[in-house]
Amino acid sequence: MMTCMHDFWIALVGALVGGGFTMLGAALQTRSTDKAAALAQTKANAQRSFDALIQFKALLGIQTFQGMGSKDTRAAWNREREVLITTASSALMLLPDAHRDIRIRVEKLLHQIKIWQGWPPWSEYKLETDLLVSEALNVLSRFVRGSEAPELRDMVKIVQQEMKRDKRERAQRELDALEGQDEADGLSQDESERLSELQRYLHETEDPS
Repeated sequence: MMTCMHDFWIALVGALVGGGFTMLGAALQTRSTDKAAALAQTKANAQRSFDALIQFKALLGIQTFQGMGSKDTRAAWNREREVLITTASSALMLLPDAHRDIRIRVEKLLHQIKIWQGWPPWSEYKLETDLLVSEALNVLSRFVRGSEAPELRDMVKIVQQEMKRDKRERAQRELDALEGQDEADGLSQDESERLSELQRYLHETEDPS
């Protein structure tokens, strides 16, 4: 009789321990599943933001506005800008605090994308905006892929450097064209003055290194 009772208690304890491990395992599995689902949702929101910015970048690339544009073209562009930037920002706001660094970093870049009011002229506005959008896309794409975030860069400084480089390249192309025209047909007084102006600008902005 004592042996039967002993065996009974052993079986009972074994059942309780086994049941405890089963419950613990189920709880851990549920927690792991919930964590994976939360990460998937987080990446889905980041992907939504990424997709809106891809659309924005494509739209930016096909615009051919000249100079300051017109009131109507500026209004049309700013409407498109508002819709896509708002879409990207709204998705970013859903990123949990665990990824607050990514959220804040991309939001800061989006806040630097200005409304176009005709100044700077479109070519400069387009270059600056494209640099900011490309940087935001780089951060988001790495996050969605699970890669390490890119090194934090001073975008104000980078924009200034790229604007200077672009302006010099455009000045050099115009100078080359005027010099070719001078050799072929000669230049008017205004064209000669413009050539001298371009030469001075390129000399003054030349990189000393």
